[in-house]
Amino acid sequence: MSDPLNIEASGSEKLYRFANRYKDAKVDKAFFVPKLCNHCTHPACVQVCPTGATYKTRDGVVLIDHKYCIGCQYCVQACPYGARFFNHAKGVTDKCTWCYHRITKGLLPACVEVCPVEARMFGDLNDRDSVVSRFIRDNRVQVLKPETGNAPNVYYIGLDKEVT
Repeated sequence: MSDPLNIEASGSEKLYRFANRYKDAKVDKAFFVPKLCNHCTHPACVQVCPTGATYKTRDGVVLIDHKYCIGCQYCVQACPYGARFFNHAKGVTDKCTWCYHRITKGLLPACVEVCPVEARMFGDLNDRDSVVSRFIRDNRVQVLKPETGNAPNVYYIGLDKEVT
């Protein structure tokens, strides 16, 4: 989808030069909150998938089987975190998988492994002695949109109540 302001600023649909839309706006506070799949305990996306393409593994990871995805995007609409997107090239919905191909081999998700400031952690919440379980127990953490009842499994520290 084209962005008319962007095209106007650059003069081309192929070159991106973002217009400074907010130059006159007074910004008191800014946030960067990565919105990845929350691999919820009660995922709304699984409930609405008409083909069963979106499913939850025994170990709690929410995945999409692209062989069964019909591209209806019901799951995109159901996700309260904006974590799903439609891959137009493949005609299917996609999302973060916590690098399932890596974690099933005992490796960390790529984003955790390469984060230069070690801001991300990953582990087994069912293991009370895991690093992530201890961190959650010993620190003030929050989840996004707890009121949805999805029971998200991504925790944040220092979230401002204005962040949704």
